[in-house]
Amino acid sequence: MRLSCAAAMIAAMTLPCVLHSAAAQTACATGAPLAGLVRDTTLAIIPGASVQVDGGKAVTSGSDGRYRFPCVAPGKHTLHVTADSFAVLDMAVTTPRPAELNLTLQPGDVKTTVDVSTDAEEIEQPSATSTGASKTITSKQLSTLADDPDDLLRELQQLSAASGGSPSAATVAVDGFDNGEGGTHLPPKSSIAYIKVNPDLFSAEYRNPPFGGGRIEIYTKPGQSTFHGALFMTNSSSFMNARDPFSTAPASLGKQRYGFELTGPIRKKGSDFFTSLEHRDISNAAVVNAVGVNAAGVQTPILQTVAAPQHMFIGNLKTDWQLGEKNTLIASFDHWSNDRPNFNVGGTNLPENGYDNSQYDENLHLALVTTISPKIMHEGRIGMEWDGYTYAPNSTAPQVSVAGAFTGGGSALGAAHEHEIWSSIIDDIIIQTKNHLIKVGIQPEFVHLNTYSPTNFNGVYTFGGGTTSTGQTLTGIQQYVNALNGAANGSPTSFNNTTGSPYVEVFQFRNALFVQDDWNIRPNVHFSSGVRYYVQEKPSITAAVQPRFGFSYTPDKKATWNLHAHAGMFAGRWGAHGWESMVFYNGTDRSVNTVYTPTCAGAFDPTTCQPLSTGSVIRSVRTLQPGFRETYWSMENLGFSKTLPQKFTLSGDYYITQMWHYARTQNINSPTNDLPTGPRPYGANLNILQMQSSGRGYGNVVFVGLTNQSLKKVQFFAGAVRVDIIDNTDDNQYFTPQTTGVTAGEYARRDNQGLWQIFGNATVHLPEKIQFSANYNGTGLQAYNVTTGFDNNGDGDFNDRPQYAVAGTPLCSVNPKASPCGYNTPWGELVASGGVGSLSRDKGEMPWTFFLDTNLQRTFNLTKNTKADHPQTLMVNLRSSNVLNHLNASAVGSVLGSPNFGQAYAANPGRRVEVGLRYSF
Repeated sequence: MRLSCAAAMIAAMTLPCVLHSAAAQTACATGAPLAGLVRDTTLAIIPGASVQVDGGKAVTSGSDGRYRFPCVAPGKHTLHVTADSFAVLDMAVTTPRPAELNLTLQPGDVKTTVDVSTDAEEIEQPSATSTGASKTITSKQLSTLADDPDDLLRELQQLSAASGGSPSAATVAVDGFDNGEGGTHLPPKSSIAYIKVNPDLFSAEYRNPPFGGGRIEIYTKPGQSTFHGALFMTNSSSFMNARDPFSTAPASLGKQRYGFELTGPIRKKGSDFFTSLEHRDISNAAVVNAVGVNAAGVQTPILQTVAAPQHMFIGNLKTDWQLGEKNTLIASFDHWSNDRPNFNVGGTNLPENGYDNSQYDENLHLALVTTISPKIMHEGRIGMEWDGYTYAPNSTAPQVSVAGAFTGGGSALGAAHEHEIWSSIIDDIIIQTKNHLIKVGIQPEFVHLNTYSPTNFNGVYTFGGGTTSTGQTLTGIQQYVNALNGAANGSPTSFNNTTGSPYVEVFQFRNALFVQDDWNIRPNVHFSSGVRYYVQEKPSITAAVQPRFGFSYTPDKKATWNLHAHAGMFAGRWGAHGWESMVFYNGTDRSVNTVYTPTCAGAFDPTTCQPLSTGSVIRSVRTLQPGFRETYWSMENLGFSKTLPQKFTLSGDYYITQMWHYARTQNINSPTNDLPTGPRPYGANLNILQMQSSGRGYGNVVFVGLTNQSLKKVQFFAGAVRVDIIDNTDDNQYFTPQTTGVTAGEYARRDNQGLWQIFGNATVHLPEKIQFSANYNGTGLQAYNVTTGFDNNGDGDFNDRPQYAVAGTPLCSVNPKASPCGYNTPWGELVASGGVGSLSRDKGEMPWTFFLDTNLQRTFNLTKNTKADHPQTLMVNLRSSNVLNHLNASAVGSVLGSPNFGQAYAANPGRRVEVGLRYSF
């Protein structure tokens, strides 16, 4: 089936290309435009100048002095520029470039030679569709970033957050292909030629709005005409690394990474290859920081350090073929696999709640590029992705969850596995005229999921606490103590399980068409406009028309100022995994059952209790609202960049946004008297979780950045972004409000959304050719929701928030048997029930996180002849992540009255240090 699908798609992609009969020149799918102005020493424009790249077909600067090559392959090139009455200019250029390349010709007949690299002194001027958050990471800058793909991804995600989105939500594209739904995996760093962060986010070519997480575009290296390669390894041992913050015992903490890369010709001319393979063994530990309790009510900290290693393979193979003068074919295949025992262990999750997580991801990419004429180019791409996972639980016993204390028993995910096939076609035509660059494209996608998911088939007992018949308020841990003793008020709050077939199959089709026009009105005035149309099935979206506009103006002759503005509409997209949950809970193939306060005879034993036979069974189903509409965002932007003395560049951007028809879920059949078995509008004992397009949101984002890449000894970039996005959906289509139909307290910042993101990187050139670099990022005031663990309104969702205590309510620390009793919090005295009003959603704020990663490296030349075909070098580096060993909390106790309420109980790893060697030839 894989081969037949691939063959059909190759035919669909290739057919338009072979129909082109016009003469063509060499092009490259991984290339980038090279453009700018031709001027004299007085900065006057020079029309009619001839510009050649590597002796190829010349382009002529227009009446506005502008020249443009639509696609230049990454690497080193020679630019040859001639014009009447001016000296010939030969310039060594490395592409891609983060900015336009303006050419200055000298008067007279003397030949001029200049060397310009991508890291040379230049100013990155925004285009009409880019903003101040856009950045190109070139080869020299890339060498300062982490070698480990996971650490590199984190550093890139933080840079992409300059657009205002959550770092983890960034879209990653490799050689033009977005990562599929199986996850985000980077190619080996050694295979990367350059990276674009947040390019042209208002372009109609892209789906996500800037605050949707940003965009990271990775372009891999082409093969070389002569053989080159490298062997590399890194090592990190336990004695080099800091113990994790909540660990009380030593653990095996280390990393061994090794691999190779090789590039060279396949035939003498016209084809080459690049391949790399690496293996990583990571010794890590999961730290359990929970609270246990015995039948006597004695609470005991559960502090365990559990081995959680990773075993990973990453490899890729890429080849370029010149098919005559008309076409260039680029084919690549990459593989990623990872095995992670004891996954999901840590924090309040006990070891028996973990599972072995084995994942794989394979991609086949084909691209065919035809340059129909110097001004028209066609790009056809096809991508096939096969990915999946297998979960092997440490235990299949029923799960037991005590709110805010621990989660034990078996994993609720069960022995699951999934296989996904994701295919995409990207077909673009690029047309270059005198003042316009027009791009027209289509982006169909097909997704097939085949999943075996016995989620909750083992059952989950929840001890969330609640109010007794006598009015006493119990926490989840007090309720659990009563259960261990077989005492009154010891029944679990609920038992939930799923029965039926664990098999789920989903097919989904999505497609987008776009037109984008970048218009150079004058050399200093640019205007962009475009429209994107999106359609998909499951759910049906057919009216997603999204216009986009951009404007850029450089008011001064020396181009030290740039002002830009943008406006656009963006439409939401449903992923196949999101729809899979709708199918899973359709109420036909599976039954999701809940019993409130089930009775278990004697002392609580989850393996012998028969909860479904002790109470009324309430079923839950998911449905889609009739007339469900697609989500829309509107977004506007104003920004600037200013070149200061000494070539410092200051930039700033301000965004505002509105969101309509945001997807969220409400239980439209909630009980009318707050009792789970009470009367309901559409039948008894049934939760109807309806997906609705009733959500709303709004917000603003502010970005400020300062950079200087021109100083001799130090180059740096620093920035900060303030993200204040408010909505009543938590950016989650399955989010449900505390009470159906009530919006009070629901408008808030999103869970885990930081109000502030700060980031920066710097490279320092030390004596003896030693290079020191640092990458820093921090997140401040991440929001989290404060709950009680209760379901007071009986709607099946344990998301009730605390209430404000009435005057005179005693504290639980003074009189724990009072009903109610309260807790002192940063928001005043709160009670689980019996108070007034309700705390707003996501009022909690996590501590700041700070990550400082450093690298110290030195490259030794092993070949004395600098012009040798195979120069040999040895690079030695010492790298550290979280070098300050700052406690970066990842979870805070959020259940009122629980033992760890308001306290961090899980964190990201402490300081890690590794030594690396890289031999290149």
